[in-house]
Amino acid sequence: MHKAQLIARMMIAHDEWELLVNHVGSIRVGIGGVSGHWSVKNIVAHVMTREQHLADRLAEIARGETYQPCSTWEEFDAFIEEYGFPDFDSSLISIDAANELVYEKYKNAAMNELVAEELDAFSALLTGVRALSEEQINDLGLTPRIKHITVDHYRHHIADIRKRFKRSLQRQP
Repeated sequence: MHKAQLIARMMIAHDEWELLVNHVGSIRVGIGGVSGHWSVKNIVAHVMTREQHLADRLAEIARGETYQPCSTWEEFDAFIEEYGFPDFDSSLISIDAANELVYEKYKNAAMNELVAEELDAFSALLTGVRALSEEQINDLGLTPRIKHITVDHYRHHIADIRKRFKRSLQRQP
C-alpha cells in the first residue's frame, strides 16, 4: 500500500469513528458494557493512548532515534511518568494489563477533554506518517501496524458501539 493510500484510509476511518463517537451523545458516553466493561468514554481514552504511543514512535523514527521497548520495571515506570500511558510494546505487561492501566487513569476524565486529546493524537499520528518517506514506511514494515492502530482499531470499536446501542445508532444513509 502506498503512503498516500494509507493516509487516505486512516482519514476516512477516523472520520467514521469521530462521527459515531459524536453521535453517541454525552448522555450515553459513560454507559458501560460497550467493549467488556468499558464505556464509549473509556474506549476513546484507549484509542487515544494507542494513537499517541504510535505517533511518538513514528516521530522518533523521523528524528533518527531508535526506540527500545521497556525491559525493566524501572524503565516501564519512567515511560509512564514521561508519556502518561504504558509502553504497549513492552513484554513486561500484557496488552490487557496495559489497557487496564489506561482505563484506571482516564476513567474519571471529562469526555470533552478525551475527545480533544484523541483528535490531537490522531493529528500527531498523521504528522508522523507524513514525516516518513514511503521507503521508511515500507522498509520498517510500518503499514500493518499503522493500519492496525487506526483503521482496524476504529472499525473494531465502531462495531462494539453500534452493537451496544443498536436501536439508537442505526447506520444513517
